[in-house]
Amino acid sequence: MTQVRIVTDSTSDLTPEMVREYGITVVPLSVHFGDEQFLDKVEITSEQFFQRLAASPQLPKTSAPSVQAFRQTYESLAADAAGIVCITVGSKLSGTYNAASLAARDFEHVPVRVVDSRTASIALGLIVIAAAEVARDGASLEEVEVVARDAADRTNIVFYADTLEYLQKGGRIGRARAMLGSILEVKPVLTVTEGEAAQYARTRTRGKAIQALVDWAGKRVNPERVSVIWQQNETDLNRLLDALGQHYPREKIEITQYGPVIGVHVGPGAMGVAVTEGVRGA
Repeated sequence: MTQVRIVTDSTSDLTPEMVREYGITVVPLSVHFGDEQFLDKVEITSEQFFQRLAASPQLPKTSAPSVQAFRQTYESLAADAAGIVCITVGSKLSGTYNAASLAARDFEHVPVRVVDSRTASIALGLIVIAAAEVARDGASLEEVEVVARDAADRTNIVFYADTLEYLQKGGRIGRARAMLGSILEVKPVLTVTEGEAAQYARTRTRGKAIQALVDWAGKRVNPERVSVIWQQNETDLNRLLDALGQHYPREKIEITQYGPVIGVHVGPGAMGVAVTEGVRGA
């Protein structure tokens, strides 16, 4: 029996195990070190990326997948698909949504719906998983799209970075610009508001930044899914997980690491919490 197929991009930071379990197809963005181009998590691993980042005199850049890359992905799935739902990183953060939409516009083999998650990283990943679960259970194209859009409305992320340097240079700082005056004095805690990075809290130590993540997570309503995203700071990861224990059983927290494309914009040592809230009043 054919079913709706789920496509996302590599900024979703899903683990290989999640991708296999839910039958998700991932279209990679690219990372550029000078004239060298690498497909995210395909031609460069996170370990290789952060080694190069530490040694590179210039900040690497990222680029969205091409329209053709999405078209080829849709074509590869069409033969046994009842339809395709493609869920991308926020349209204000990347050209990925536009490329996916253009590829879908004239695609005639099966219907393709493209959803703007308005977020990134594992927050996007949680939205994708919600859609993939109902698709696997046989939901229709319209039902899967509704679930994806609903999950996008109920999912958010807060994260901290050791510095705003990478977000500033990468042009993804959005509404957090007001923090630039004290860029060297704070451990910025950010969220995604209306599809852009925005200030959530101003902290001066990692400990206080971690507590800000915990406080935010504790205020979520009837959480359905909780995920922690991290990279190269295992000590802080364990501190965060221990502190989150007051709100969530540890076995309920999904843990994943962000990859090269997200790493270009937040640098090493960043960490975040993403939550899909339950329906209010349910």
